Amino acid sequence: MSRTLVVGDVHGCARALERVVTSARPDRVVLVGDVFPKGPEPARTWEVLRDCGAVGVMGNHDARLLDAWGKRGDSVHHRTWPLLSEAARDWLAELPLHRTEAGRLVVHAGLHPTEGLAGSTTRVLLTVRRWPDDLDLDNPFWWQLYDRETPVVYGHDAMRGLQLHARTSGLDTGCVYGGVLTGLVLETGELTQADQDGRAVPAPRPDR
Repeated sequence: MSRTLVVGDVHGCARALERVVTSARPDRVVLVGDVFPKGPEPARTWEVLRDCGAVGVMGNHDARLLDAWGKRGDSVHHRTWPLLSEAARDWLAELPLHRTEAGRLVVHAGLHPTEGLAGSTTRVLLTVRRWPDDLDLDNPFWWQLYDRETPVVYGHDAMRGLQLHARTSGLDTGCVYGGVLTGLVLETGELTQADQDGRAVPAPRPDR
């Protein structure tokens, strides 16, 4: 059986990424976006994902990094791009907004909950949390309303942490903020986690 590992928001936490990949022993590595900015080792992150042949989808911070590339500024994105190679930029620029892996739809943030991919704008795919927006904290999260058949794996919501439901799996567990990095093997439901220093952390068992 193939092992497809989907990894939550890495944000430059290279040691955590290396540990999660090593522990899961995957045949294929897929990142949910937000790969380089904010964390301590963006250049090493590139080396890890290059060596394991990782693919992924575009995150909102990936898009902002590309917009900042080659420019001066004070943002974390302006400070990150000089640390990366042109090969890393080329890899980043080719990331799609979504991809299908082992029967799951992988996106960075989420989808239109009733229209699915067909009704999802770029803004939705990169930034959605609550539906229809985060302006009202009484709005439900998009995944609470999701009624499509295709299972979805996403990131982007470190505040909520690990979210495993029947048809949606949220993997952003805030490694760069002091949490852990989470990987999910799609074929088995196996979870693997590591902290920013690359130490393996016992992962919860999915209740499904």
